[in-house]
Amino acid sequence: MDKHYCICIGRKFGSGGRNIASMVAKELGIKVYDRNLLKTASENTGFSEQFFEEADEEKTRKGLRSLFMNRFNSSNGFANNYLSNESIFNMQSEAIRKIHEQEDCIFIGRSADYVLRKSDRLLNVFIAADMSARVSRICRHADGMDPKKALSLIEETDRKRSSYYNYFTGRTWGDPAFYDICLNSTTLGYEKCAEIIVSLAKERLKI
Repeated sequence: MDKHYCICIGRKFGSGGRNIASMVAKELGIKVYDRNLLKTASENTGFSEQFFEEADEEKTRKGLRSLFMNRFNSSNGFANNYLSNESIFNMQSEAIRKIHEQEDCIFIGRSADYVLRKSDRLLNVFIAADMSARVSRICRHADGMDPKKALSLIEETDRKRSSYYNYFTGRTWGDPAFYDICLNSTTLGYEKCAEIIVSLAKERLKI
């Protein structure tokens, strides 16, 4: 059995997945890794954190290839070459595995559920929410963004997350078959979602 456990949380944009993850982490006394995972990945590989930031899960496959083709040219010692988006995924995956080996934690996104699929102490969660609630939340947190723009942002962000996840995992993002539990934060509320995750984690992961 793996020494450390991990909770992987996938989430629809605007569903409050990060807030719920923070509540779970506080209750269990563990860390949450999301964008801060980029720093770990950059430290492990020698590339800048900005590089990984631009190569995150919300960039399209085409956008990634364009980024690498433009950035890594002969002046950077990568004459007529580039790092594929697969290489970046592999670097981040290695960082995820190393963190899992070292500590109990929560990963948000980054296809961590797939990367750690062989772990025997893994809980996979997906957070969704009603579209109206998601639009309202984005409008509240985006300095007066109007609902139409919020809806467009939600649809575009979900599309990019789905494209990234599906491409690298061969799975379907948000498909209940690939998660231990799927929760609707509109129906349950953040606190109840966190409570359910903590309870299930304690039962399934032998915490």
